[in-house]
Amino acid sequence: MSDYNKFEEGLKLVVLYQATLEQMDNFKNTKLYKQSIKKNMNRLEKDIEQLIHGPIAQLDKINSDLFTDIQGKVELILDLSATELAQLKLVVDNHREEQLQEWQQQILDKEIEGEL
Repeated sequence: MSDYNKFEEGLKLVVLYQATLEQMDNFKNTKLYKQSIKKNMNRLEKDIEQLIHGPIAQLDKINSDLFTDIQGKVELILDLSATELAQLKLVVDNHREEQLQEWQQQILDKEIEGEL
């Protein structure tokens, strides 16, 4: 795995951990938040915070705009309803398919230009 791929995978993990922490905060105000769950969630929350503190601080130092953009995307995802989350994969898949078709068309156009 290249360094860029490692960075990208690590970044996704940090973003997911951050989303998890924020969603856990929302869960604390529900009736399901009982004593045993409370204890486990508090421990997990501390573990995740310790795990991502360094990478988040480093990312913020390297590129604070990227960090702010990522944080905004995390908040956007957390604001989605369950139905919107289910539709999100379809939207992303459609977007990727459109990008693939554009890329294939660009290659085809270059090949045609080379033949002329």
